[in-house]
Amino acid sequence: MATTNLQIRLDNNLRNEAQGILNDMGMDVSTAVRIFLKQVVIERALPFRPSLDPFYNPANIAHLQQALQDVRAGHGIEQHALLGDDK
Repeated sequence: MATTNLQIRLDNNLRNEAQGILNDMGMDVSTAVRIFLKQVVIERALPFRPSLDPFYNPANIAHLQQALQDVRAGHGIEQHALLGDDK
């Protein structure tokens, strides 16, 4: 079977983090890429469903920014006695 080389550009941090995780799994990056591509061929699709993390949607980010402003301004903060604190 003939082989070929594949070159891709990656952010160093991404490569290093992935390489560390893959090493813990007992494989190198090349093996992981081969597994990924084999699954693409078998499934004739990506082997996962790409989606955006809902946490980072614009409405949630705006809500979090507003909540942070409120906390910094002292709004919406209530003091409660701790459970078992009878003082």
